[in-house]
Amino acid sequence: MKSNRNRRRIIFAVLLVLSIGNFSRIQGNDNIRTVQFLSIFTMGMLFGLLIKEIAESIRDRQQQ
Repeated sequence: MKSNRNRRRIIFAVLLVLSIGNFSRIQGNDNIRTVQFLSIFTMGMLFGLLIKEIAESIRDRQQQ
């Protein structure tokens, strides 16, 4: 179970880094297009999932 959580954290972190890198390649940030909005939304979702996984692992450590 613990290795599964570690794997999920690593996957979320890698996907977050890739989405940030992809967003930084987009040129012309003066008007937000639909693709840019979806990129920002995806980054926020991945960040939230990563924080949730980290918080759960900290909570599990404190309960043991």
